[in-house]
Amino acid sequence: MTARTSGQGLPAQEVAGPGEAAAPWARCGHVPLEVLAEVPLGHATVRLAAPGRPGWIGHGSTWRQLPARQALAALAGAERAAGPVRLVLAERGRQRGLAILAEAEVSRPWAVTGWLGWPDIKPGGAQGPRTSEALAARSNDYWALDLAIRAIGLDRMDTSRAGPMPWPAGVSVVIPARGGHEVLPGVMHALAEAVSRLRPGTPWEAVVVDDASDPPLSLPPGLPPQIRLARSETQLHCGGARNYGMKHSRYGLIVFCDADTHLAPDYLTEHIVRHLLAPNLVTVSLREHVPAHAPVPSRAPDGSRDSRTSAHYPPGRLGLVPVPEPVTVHPLAQTRAFRDFGHGRLLGPVDLPFMVKGNNLVLPAATARSVGFPPDFTGWGPEDVCFAAKTIARGSYVVPVLSTGVFHREHPPRSGSTARRDAELAANLRRYARRLHERAALPWQEATQVRMP
Repeated sequence: MTARTSGQGLPAQEVAGPGEAAAPWARCGHVPLEVLAEVPLGHATVRLAAPGRPGWIGHGSTWRQLPARQALAALAGAERAAGPVRLVLAERGRQRGLAILAEAEVSRPWAVTGWLGWPDIKPGGAQGPRTSEALAARSNDYWALDLAIRAIGLDRMDTSRAGPMPWPAGVSVVIPARGGHEVLPGVMHALAEAVSRLRPGTPWEAVVVDDASDPPLSLPPGLPPQIRLARSETQLHCGGARNYGMKHSRYGLIVFCDADTHLAPDYLTEHIVRHLLAPNLVTVSLREHVPAHAPVPSRAPDGSRDSRTSAHYPPGRLGLVPVPEPVTVHPLAQTRAFRDFGHGRLLGPVDLPFMVKGNNLVLPAATARSVGFPPDFTGWGPEDVCFAAKTIARGSYVVPVLSTGVFHREHPPRSGSTARRDAELAANLRRYARRLHERAALPWQEATQVRMP
């Protein structure tokens, strides 16, 4: 067995050997899985799941489902565990464990909450912490997901040659679009290529939201019938258009991408694999910019110039954090692919929510619909960052999928000028700062109700 250290600094022992690599997934037929923290408390054994998922309580060999709040209360009220805590890989929604991924001695049972994405602070007050407080209490060290990936052999799998994994819950792609008539056909054909790689029989759809474009948008001929337009006669702006698209979507995994963004052919299949292993992920890929009139390359996107790989910020750069002197950051390298980007950590002026870009992100539909994009952002940015902040505060991990990516078509500012775009950004940054002080678990407040503490 190999000793390791968890994201919370607790020693753990891997107990799933390499000979068992792909056995758990093979035995359950590739159904979605989840990691549970199994905590013996003497009178019973509690299995805590990721945020948004029910737990389990066991007495002997008998298990019953337990609401998450009751599982958390049991851990919060216990002074000590009756034995080692285990991380168990299980079929999602069932108590049957398929493999023991790790075990550890813990000082207090509450410590295991941080392993699964819960804020590692005990609940305070009926409404829970503010978004800013929850971000400060949230680790993004998805080491439990890493253990699951190794247990099923995904780290040794050539995904370019393996068949696509099944996703019976279906995939909804939501694309907000205002203008962009000239680039939309290429985006649609790239999307059609990506969905053609899904496992046969996978339910899917794509909702292109025409955000009051003048003239109205139209789809190019020859597309699959699952791609459709949903038009709003009044401008909703980017976040509002995504919300509108969600209302017109129906499947269990939502992919957001912009109308100037070409998905790589393997984009959907590469992201689905991660979501099969955990129910609380926001997965993102890097982008490569393509000049407005240049052809999109037939190769894989190169994300080496993505701001999440390397970014330089000059003094005075607009943001929530002042930039007093030039700074260059390398987020992926400096945070072990975002694993060390939790607990409110900053790299220069950016943090974990800024790693989530609206040009491409994938998450469970239940999470996306329960959070929604903030309703009061108009013009350019950062409604996607604000959405990400609340999603992370509620327990989602941000995981980069570097095996695929997207091409982003460069274009002049949609705002009409750089000056107007910067003014829109400054106003939206003020909105974002206020939104951070709302309660993470509650819906967005009306804009007139949002106040700084």
